[in-house]
Amino acid sequence: MARDLRIINVKTYPLSAPRGVDISRPDHYLPYWRELAEAGVRRNFYSLLVEVIASDGSSGWGEAIVREVPTAHREIIDRLFKPIIVGQDALAIEDLWQRMFAALKTRGHVAGYFIEALAGVDMALWDLAGKAMGLPIYRMLRGPTMSRLRAYASSIYWHYLEGFSERDFVREIERLAEAGFEQVKIKIGFEKIVKIRGFTIENILRAIRDSLGYDLEVMVDANSAYSVGEAIRVGRILERYEVAWFEEPIPPYIVEGYRELRRKLGVMIAGGESLFTKYQFQDFIRRKALDVLQPDIARVGVTEFVKIAYIAEAEGLYIAPHTGLSGPGCRAAAIYASAAIPRETFLTYEYMYKRDNPLAEEIPEKPIEVIDKGYIVVPREPGIGFKPRRASMEKYMYV
Repeated sequence: MARDLRIINVKTYPLSAPRGVDISRPDHYLPYWRELAEAGVRRNFYSLLVEVIASDGSSGWGEAIVREVPTAHREIIDRLFKPIIVGQDALAIEDLWQRMFAALKTRGHVAGYFIEALAGVDMALWDLAGKAMGLPIYRMLRGPTMSRLRAYASSIYWHYLEGFSERDFVREIERLAEAGFEQVKIKIGFEKIVKIRGFTIENILRAIRDSLGYDLEVMVDANSAYSVGEAIRVGRILERYEVAWFEEPIPPYIVEGYRELRRKLGVMIAGGESLFTKYQFQDFIRRKALDVLQPDIARVGVTEFVKIAYIAEAEGLYIAPHTGLSGPGCRAAAIYASAAIPRETFLTYEYMYKRDNPLAEEIPEKPIEVIDKGYIVVPREPGIGFKPRRASMEKYMYV
């Protein structure tokens, strides 16, 4: 039985590790990423681990995902959230979320770094509560609804490999299918900026279908590369090759554009990795602008993730959690929270098959994502199932 626990401290640990891919290359399909890398900003993977310590000496771990400024989230947590929650009931997670959010909303800080920092604290609180009760958080959330999560292999890039050919691209997907994946996601959008000999979306989709048929589900992700008109033209191609979803075809602030795409195209429209709260998701849902909601627990936290999932259930929409460049804490929380949402609402989990983030691989004491023939096995450890190696933290500590 859980004890009367009070929060006595909050600690933060900024981490940094080198990327395996040079995104300053001239063939990188997102110019602003390339420009950031050239300026020395986005050359590494970054993370901020969050430890919430309770009055009995126990602690919970979370992660605030950090993309550009490793110390920004640390300042927000140390200077703003820590004074708010220290001394409070460690198990009153909803109340603590509301207290932290209240400090933000009157100033308009309802997205961005502030909410990412809140998400990291929220994860740590759930982990602490689960450990105090001896339960995985999906048990606290009335789960599990699933013991395994269907997963798709993400993301297959054309432009990162020198001399990459159409055959190489298809062979990469064939290897994933042979490993048991029934779903894969490929990156598109770069072709409007960087012209690569032999590459067109139609050529690639035709080659995939010729090789693997239509049993393999193919999703595409444009990372907001297109205008509405361009997305409609691309969407017509995707329809012909029965693509499962068209992810982030346009920037996330063009909500009416998403609505238009959903109305005009016969392919599911996916998005949400750039949204931070249920309020932003509600805007898309009310306008019937998405088929597949992709909350990233690194941005929304556990508390909001579950609420978004139940809104999706009520509206007959799917949840496909985004993980992307997330580190180990975020991935662990995403698996555990996904195992608590309605089975019919959950669609699939994003598995980053290249395993090129040292923070995700070396920091946790135990592997976070155990993959078995295209499925993630849901662990049974209490909390979110994540505990970091102190030695690895020291190795990658950002100074």
